[in-house]
Amino acid sequence: MERQLERLREAEPQQDNYEFLLRWKMEQSRKRQGGTVLMKANSVPLQATRQVHVRMYTGPHNWGGLAVPGWVITRSWHVVEPGKHTHSGGGVLLYIREGRGYTMNNGVRLDWEKGDLELLPVARTENEHQHFNLNPGQPCGRVAVRFWPFMEAVAYETRQVENAAGWKGPVGQDLFRPADFVSPNALLEGPEVQPDGTLLDDLFVRRNRWREMMAKARWVVKAKDCVVEKNRMGLYRWYVHPSFTDVVCKHILFWTHEIPPGSRSGKQKHQGGRIHFVLQGRGYTMVDGQRYDWDEEDLLMLPINRGGVVFQHFNNNPGAPALMLVAEPNWSDILGMDLACGFEQLEASPDYR
Repeated sequence: MERQLERLREAEPQQDNYEFLLRWKMEQSRKRQGGTVLMKANSVPLQATRQVHVRMYTGPHNWGGLAVPGWVITRSWHVVEPGKHTHSGGGVLLYIREGRGYTMNNGVRLDWEKGDLELLPVARTENEHQHFNLNPGQPCGRVAVRFWPFMEAVAYETRQVENAAGWKGPVGQDLFRPADFVSPNALLEGPEVQPDGTLLDDLFVRRNRWREMMAKARWVVKAKDCVVEKNRMGLYRWYVHPSFTDVVCKHILFWTHEIPPGSRSGKQKHQGGRIHFVLQGRGYTMVDGQRYDWDEEDLLMLPINRGGVVFQHFNNNPGAPALMLVAEPNWSDILGMDLACGFEQLEASPDYR
């Protein structure tokens, strides 16, 4: 009888792929909602690498615990000559935190100084580059900003060419540039297309316009060329904006935000996903009613939540300004500025004209 009952017992329901996807999306949402919003600089280890000394704030090693996964944010220093490496793809933004020097990228010299933004273009072959310090004995430093979903789309990869002077770690030969790092496909070109009015050929016309624009675009955005803008959020200095057509990278919006002593920013509702690296000062940010206190070199991330987030920055130092580096993916032309929550200005900064 027991065997007969066992045969009649209904089989356990199997989870289908649709249910798996539903549960996976719920889990990702839960992780973001409970993820880290503020990373204190003193909690991020300083590491000597074969390239430079670096603090890696965010990356694949901790995405699962962050309110905003996908960013790769590093803070680096070098005094002596750093290593030399090469990238397929591209799309890296390098904000010069301190120092003065230049970069050799594919044989092109790019001069920079504190406050400038160096852009690593999306190249069909590779970006082989190395940084040089023009102030011997004084450190050069930068904040590197990458957004992985864009980089994965261009098959981004980094390989080493030379290790930094004084590197005493393992050789790591598998990390070095192989002879076939640039694929033969990357060099393949077809005949010039004479547009025939089809929508397919419209894509080639757009390609040609993009190439012409990139050939004349800036690889370094100089701080002195970025006029301070008084707007509803406060004092901005724009480096990359959707309306700019003369920069080699437009996939990440980039600006600095200054908050005068004892003042505050405007208040916004935003989808989230925006990052703030504190360059100077101390203060706090209110995010959906929760307070996050920050100091110099901390990283603040606006969570990606259903319905968005409401936030406002405060400089609680009456004697000095606060300055933040700010970046977010440039979704404007593909997903819109509202995204899924609406983009709203709820209150203007007292510093707005």
